[in-house]
Amino acid sequence: PGSLWMDDIHAVVGSGGEEIVLEDFEGQDGQLGWTPLATSMISSDTISATTVDPYRGERAGIFKFGKETDRGIRGFYRSPSGGPLPVVASTSFLVNTGSAVGDSMVVTIEGRLVPIVVRDTVEYFPTLDPRRGGFILAELDSLTRILNIAGTSAPVGPSELFIEQVPGTNVGVRDFVLRLAPSPSAVRDREFLLSSVRLDPLITAGWRAMVLLSLAIIGITAGLGYATYLLSFAERSRREMGFLRAFGFTRRQMLGLLSLEHLAIAAIGLGLGTWAGLEMSSSMVASVAVTQRGDEVVPPFILTTDWSFMLSIYALLIGIFLVALYRLTSSMLSVDMQTASRMEI
Repeated sequence: PGSLWMDDIHAVVGSGGEEIVLEDFEGQDGQLGWTPLATSMISSDTISATTVDPYRGERAGIFKFGKETDRGIRGFYRSPSGGPLPVVASTSFLVNTGSAVGDSMVVTIEGRLVPIVVRDTVEYFPTLDPRRGGFILAELDSLTRILNIAGTSAPVGPSELFIEQVPGTNVGVRDFVLRLAPSPSAVRDREFLLSSVRLDPLITAGWRAMVLLSLAIIGITAGLGYATYLLSFAERSRREMGFLRAFGFTRRQMLGLLSLEHLAIAAIGLGLGTWAGLEMSSSMVASVAVTQRGDEVVPPFILTTDWSFMLSIYALLIGIFLVALYRLTSSMLSVDMQTASRMEI
């Protein structure tokens, strides 16, 4: 362990021996863009500016290092981010390491020690399972630059790439990638997989028929159920409506009373039905969204509701309700008060 003072780090270029100063350590307020190489998980190496014994100017640089090295190497480098590598960590990673957003630490990536700082959190990322200790995400160019800065072994590069085609272009991205890939099985095309599912006649035709059938069943069931309820209500409430007419209720008041009562029933019924449908969908999907080993699928399925289809169902149910309410009010308002007075409760 020890300390190293330095100033005016420069390069000599050209046949004339021209000197180009790379770092004079005269940065504003002594702020430097250099980061020490991590030599251990609790690395204590630092580099900073000092006013003690500068070679030229007001400041010099001082590199303080401990006894540890990373594969026999210590030093400092120009960090792309001006400090530890900023990363996004999964929530499970933070829980397992006991860290939080804003914490700095040293991690091992491809056998190399890399200082990082956690900037934000995320739950899921493609091909990464948060249940296996967690993961971190970093900008690729900055990460590979740090990993390869020592240059003591083969360069480290990505083992997996995600390629997205720019909307509106006619370039055959899939064909181009297939020519570059070592084998066709190494390429997974999301659009190709989805189109193959859409073109399956058994899947597509079956679900389309189920949608139409469900719409018909909903309409018939709702119509029969509500019509049965209104018939029962009319039989039980005919005398009551007659007495209300006899007490001086106008047609408008009678219509408002019936509409308020049945609007409340319809609103509660639609609300409870929608909530029950969403809960049943979640339960059904959760029971089948498992892997071949029976484990939960990661990431979990996200249910989406086609509200345009639901609006057509709501419109159908509201139409049935309005027609039935109109028939009910017409029947109630035409009650003969003399006949109603002779009805038995």
